Amino acid sequence: MKWLYIEELYAYLARNKKRTAIAIAGIALGVLTLVLMSGISGAMRQKTLQELGTFGSRLIVIAPGDLIVFGHKSATLGNVQTLTISDAVAIRDKIESVEGIALMKNAMLPVSTKKRLEPREIIGVDSAFFSLLDFTFLCGGTFTDFQKVAVIGSQTTKDFFDTSCPLGQHICIAKIPFAIRGVLAPRGNIGMEDYDSTLFIPIRVMQRLLTKSNWLDGIFVLSKSSDQNRFLIKQISDLLQKRHGKKDFSVMEYEVASTTSTKMEQLFSILSIIVATIAYSVGILGIIAIMALSVYERVIEIAIKRVVGARKTDIFGQFLLESTILSMAGAVLGTGVALILLFLIEYIAHWPWFIPIQTLIIATMLSIIIGIIASLYPAFKAISLEPLKILKLYEEG
Repeated sequence: MKWLYIEELYAYLARNKKRTAIAIAGIALGVLTLVLMSGISGAMRQKTLQELGTFGSRLIVIAPGDLIVFGHKSATLGNVQTLTISDAVAIRDKIESVEGIALMKNAMLPVSTKKRLEPREIIGVDSAFFSLLDFTFLCGGTFTDFQKVAVIGSQTTKDFFDTSCPLGQHICIAKIPFAIRGVLAPRGNIGMEDYDSTLFIPIRVMQRLLTKSNWLDGIFVLSKSSDQNRFLIKQISDLLQKRHGKKDFSVMEYEVASTTSTKMEQLFSILSIIVATIAYSVGILGIIAIMALSVYERVIEIAIKRVVGARKTDIFGQFLLESTILSMAGAVLGTGVALILLFLIEYIAHWPWFIPIQTLIIATMLSIIIGIIASLYPAFKAISLEPLKILKLYEEG
């Protein structure tokens, strides 16, 4: 009997292609939106975790002045100088939950080799910086505090040298030669930092030879456990405020300072819910409309079925099945298109492959529920018809 219902539905829908397309498209768009947005959010989250490295969730960043986060970047307001190496030493020595600490100072300076001359970002760091931020080396290694050497990113290597491993060769920063000690593996952007195009030198050498300043642009603190992050942030804030006499710094988790993925995910979630709600509303109204119209167009058919023995539950079940099939057709179409688009986006953006299984299940269940809800009005309308009265009117007409 159910196969007969499906054949009848197919025949009816084939005669009403435009109505059918609108009903299915609404459900398909709702499913597509949910699956696609969820997939993009999941892929972005995995990409962020890869960028942050092994210790990303345990890192705390301290910046001078007020650190603001916008878009996918973070920056301090104005040229603020408040942090020193002695601050970092105090944090390391006086707070027990600190496992490691690293220093950083930025400057945009002219960089040159025989191949090229252009300004590049120079980051002065100590040797702990590379391990705390989970860098790996293509060749060579790190440096000690007072060596006049540089570690360079993979893109910097391509831009300034004709070899992929220029160990021992020299690169001039502000006309001062530095020997290449190591080349970092490609890392990509972390927040606003493009580490692949950056040069790293010992921070004390940078302060002495290049910037002539003892101020720091950042301190990285590794907590012993990510569960202690909030407490550690408070301890650091209290210590620095006591040392400085005022709050002239910012302390936050590195994930927050370097990326706004959480905010982006929230935005995607809100947008997907809004678009999916509109699409599902169009879909459910479309199904109700097409099924309600089918009641009037198939009134004689329904009456004959009732007269020859079909029960009200049979008629009700027929409309329930037909509505659910329509809704599921939209779900299958939406899922297929969403997965194709998701694959293309992740491939083009070089994101990790991510399939939102949980969202697929939720979208499928929503489609079934919508199919059931959309069937109620036309189904009750169909079983409320009086078959004998309809046939009598038909004969008289």
